[in-house]
Amino acid sequence: MSGFRPGVALTLISLGAVAFFCSLGVWQVRRYQWRTADLAQKSARIELPPVSLDDAARAPEDLMFRRADSRGRFELADTVLVGGVEHGRDIGYRVLTPLRLEGSADDAPRVLVDRGFIPLDQAQRFLPPDSGTGDPIEVHGLVLVLAVPEAQHGSRERRETYFAVWNPDRPKRVQAVVDQLPYPLLPVMLLSIEPEPGGLPIGEPAKPVSPVDHRGYALTWFTVAALSLGAWVEYGRRRARELAAE
Repeated sequence: MSGFRPGVALTLISLGAVAFFCSLGVWQVRRYQWRTADLAQKSARIELPPVSLDDAARAPEDLMFRRADSRGRFELADTVLVGGVEHGRDIGYRVLTPLRLEGSADDAPRVLVDRGFIPLDQAQRFLPPDSGTGDPIEVHGLVLVLAVPEAQHGSRERRETYFAVWNPDRPKRVQAVVDQLPYPLLPVMLLSIEPEPGGLPIGEPAKPVSPVDHRGYALTWFTVAALSLGAWVEYGRRRARELAAE
């Protein structure tokens, strides 16, 4: 083809790049298919009968997003506010408080509870006191995996009330909370699915969502592959014209 002279070296590099970018796109498509099936499975678990916290702690991944009930007292002095986060059109915080289970020993692991959302102007009400626990309460929630680090607990000597970012899957995020607790946490936490007495915090059921936009990544890689192919074709035509002009 006299009107297309891209050169051997550039052809090999360009086609290799196109193949590489397409393989990344295909991989993201497969990840999207896997993620969709995984989220559907977890969503279906919400409708199953509740499990015990003991069972959830023994098999966190298998029982993730199953419902569980627990009763005890909140360790109010160890409350942490996470945010800002959105709730509809409102901005506010998530309230995280460890729950000492009813009948448990002083050094027994607590279960961390995401109690729900509070608006910004209500933050003062939920700041942790210097000490004390709450009244007996029953928590109905969804089981989430908590990436508890090897260091099971720390102390209250250094305390932070606010955390801008929180993710129970990330050991470093969990470590920041564990470092200021004088007791261990279970390897699972509860996401409250109903508001507490008085209406706040607002706990509510939540569907599992993907932390990654696999479709967006796939589209990006396929687009880069197409642009690379287009650049190779355009260069080949331009080079052919230049050689013909010489």
